[in-house]
Amino acid sequence: MDQIEGTLKTVTYHNIENGFSVLKFIVAGEARPVAVTGTFPELSIGENLRMQGEWKVHPKYGRQFFCSQSEVIFPKTGEGLVAYLSGGLFKGIGEATAKRLVDTFGDDLVNILDGDGDALAKKKIKGFSGKKVTQLLQNWKQMRESRETMLFLYGHGITGSVALRLWRQYGQNTVSIITQNPYILCEEVWGIGFLKADEIARKVGIPEWSEERLEAGICYAMLKASSGEGHTFLPKETLLSNAANELRLQLNSQEAYDDLLYALEQLLKVQKLLDDGEKVSIPSLARSEAFVSNFISSRIQEGESKDFGNSKELEAFLSAFEAAQGFTYDPVQKAGIVRAFQSKIFIITGGPGTGKTTLLKGILALAESEEVDVTLAAPTGRAARRMQEVTGHDAKTLHRLLEINPETRRFTRDENFPIETGIMIVDEFSMVDTWLCAGLMKALPERTHLVLIGDKDQLPSIGPGNVLRDLLSIPEIPCIRLERIFRQAGGNDIAEKATLINQGRKPSPVEGNNFHYIPFEEPEEALDILAELVTERIPQTLKGPVKDLQVLVPMHKGPLGTIELNAFLQKLLNDSPKEFKSQGITWRSGDRVMQLRNNYEKNVFNGDVGKIIALVKNDQKMTVDFEGHLVGYEGDELDELSLAYACTIHKSQGSEYPAVILVLDSSHFRMLQRNLLYTGITRAKGHVWILSGNGAFDEAIRNNRMQLRYTRLKEFIVSKIKGETLEQALPLQKSPYDKFMEFLNES
Repeated sequence: MDQIEGTLKTVTYHNIENGFSVLKFIVAGEARPVAVTGTFPELSIGENLRMQGEWKVHPKYGRQFFCSQSEVIFPKTGEGLVAYLSGGLFKGIGEATAKRLVDTFGDDLVNILDGDGDALAKKKIKGFSGKKVTQLLQNWKQMRESRETMLFLYGHGITGSVALRLWRQYGQNTVSIITQNPYILCEEVWGIGFLKADEIARKVGIPEWSEERLEAGICYAMLKASSGEGHTFLPKETLLSNAANELRLQLNSQEAYDDLLYALEQLLKVQKLLDDGEKVSIPSLARSEAFVSNFISSRIQEGESKDFGNSKELEAFLSAFEAAQGFTYDPVQKAGIVRAFQSKIFIITGGPGTGKTTLLKGILALAESEEVDVTLAAPTGRAARRMQEVTGHDAKTLHRLLEINPETRRFTRDENFPIETGIMIVDEFSMVDTWLCAGLMKALPERTHLVLIGDKDQLPSIGPGNVLRDLLSIPEIPCIRLERIFRQAGGNDIAEKATLINQGRKPSPVEGNNFHYIPFEEPEEALDILAELVTERIPQTLKGPVKDLQVLVPMHKGPLGTIELNAFLQKLLNDSPKEFKSQGITWRSGDRVMQLRNNYEKNVFNGDVGKIIALVKNDQKMTVDFEGHLVGYEGDELDELSLAYACTIHKSQGSEYPAVILVLDSSHFRMLQRNLLYTGITRAKGHVWILSGNGAFDEAIRNNRMQLRYTRLKEFIVSKIKGETLEQALPLQKSPYDKFMEFLNES
């Protein structure tokens, strides 16, 4: 490997996202500046570097030095130090001041700057005193530490926003933390997963079978199972098998299995994971599931409340309410409204058009007549706004209702600071995962009734658990299942066709007043159809702009995934000249964007949709309007956003749009499932267009396989109802190596 030292003359090219750079470099012994390519952070002219790599001849650009590693060389004396100090890195230090400093302190200047800097303050130098001294000392220390750290990170493939995030979080300790245990980054730094941390670990020499690596692989497998697949626990054999796959290890011997099992036992010993002998879970998730089961079982045992009116009087009020409103309740609906009002816990489930909103309005009318306080909530901002629109009552997202603390990332509202209300009604409950459900229930006083509304046939929550389905499988929980579709005005056929699809039947005819079907052969044809729809047909159908149109697809990647479609739709729908590029995305003023993760400091949450209303190109800053809530983003914060002209069906849960285009292709085969299709179709309030390639629509209707989610909520609740202890409900069993190998062979 070759090595060169020298001074940076110019930066010909620098990609801020991946760090790839082309530099002109002055090397000792070279008559002319040489071309250097490699991965670097942002560098300033005049910086001195030592590089390792090799000389190569590029077919087009000639002789170049390909750098694989680099380090800063801080000049210590003479002209090099003058050039470094006056090169623009240190604000307020020009060439004249830098020369005076070097002339005054000579070879001791670097040692003084590395130390406490007292000599600088005591010595009077023309044009250099007070704030300038303090500023130089601060900048020198930060520059030295950050330059060494950033070059280390870029040399190990950690670039762009992730490198900046690491530096901001760990500062001068970054290198030592990464070299000692890079796997800690998985837990503490958003944007670095196990695979990236594992790649770093290999580069810094962490052994393949090290205990740190095995423990990190197990934790990653457990986290992936909960956050990615919705499980609240995993059987021990499954967890070890998944961890081995993530770690790319072969468990074909007793010794190999024992090493991985020992790593799991260490995690259980310090309670980083919990087990009952057979089932392993994340502690906070296990506690949440247990809390929900206690809450539900106690509500079941309490039954109906005697404080919430007489049934006959309530029914009489509803009859008068019907007459005043000019409609008649279905007998099942009327009975459901009264029971929902009086029960300590009640579930309303049904598809679109079956009258869930009608029941909600009836409950609110009874509450007003009986002077009972009601609080309305939903998992997402769009669902809460829709709830507010149809009822005329204030509704909040669960995160805002529970008052998330941005510093601790815990809910302020809990058993010590509860939400004082008579009835809590939560819509779109199929989206609520185990963690959020436990947070809600902790904040409800014993007197509060809880009414849950949701469609059991929609996709389950993105987070862990299958709460709504689990609760509906317990007969002791009072509920009403709405199945009759009440025809909508104008002959809207979306609800009817969605119901047929949910039953596994293809509508005949497919085309209807509001339900439209267009087949295509190739992705290019789909894009042509999409262009015609958004620029011509849909504006004519809706008799207005397509600002509320939403394109939905099953996946992010591929020619018809969200990434490609967002770029395509942006060109069609937004020609604003105000733009800049960052995170691989061109952002334009007026773009529709989506928040990708919960940001408690900014008070925006995963799935929130807003509009870019201001851009500052040079600073790469933008302001997003989330329906009245203005939020600023800059630099690496932009990776929290994506364009939202197209989004996944999962991300659309809880939302409702005047028009939806649902794009299905055979390349999405892995995701073509009936409940996914049903969820996408039922997001449309006015019109839905199905674009289907090569039988994708038919395949989605046929495929009713739903991924099994390991949950214990039903098991816990049933055991509590029976009066069993946890140990009686979940007997401990051993899991020997032979059983594990049988499991591997079967799977």
